Amino acid sequence: MKHTIIFHLIGVSKELQKAFGFKSQSLPLSYSQAMSLLVIDTEPQINQAKIASKLHLEPASVVTLIDELEKLNLVSRTSVKNNRRQYQIKLTKKGNVHVQKIRSQAENLEKFIKRQLTTADSNSLKNSLEKLTESLNSLKNSQNIKKGGA
Repeated sequence: MKHTIIFHLIGVSKELQKAFGFKSQSLPLSYSQAMSLLVIDTEPQINQAKIASKLHLEPASVVTLIDELEKLNLVSRTSVKNNRRQYQIKLTKKGNVHVQKIRSQAENLEKFIKRQLTTADSNSLKNSLEKLTESLNSLKNSQNIKKGGA
């Protein structure tokens, strides 16, 4: 039986995560934790709501994620003046070191993948993945609207 596109994408995703080294000795973080660090690095003074929005996660999930990163001493959380419920999230020195490892690992893996493809194939793959991501986000949003969600 031939695999469908869905099964190929899931398989490639799993192989990429293994090759990236998530939850390994060199990068003992989950995908969500690593992505959170990258988002925090790109925007100083970011809050949990903005992190949730950028990662397409529920705010409650981000609270737990930030709790985990804080326990690992990768981020610090400080309350916002005049707003007891909001916090600014910042990288610690240790968090900055992990961001550099993540970026380096991503760059190395990207270079490896690009060596496996022609420039045209690489560009085509990138464009196709961007279209799929947009379409899946639209599908998700339309399903939320049908269910009465935002």
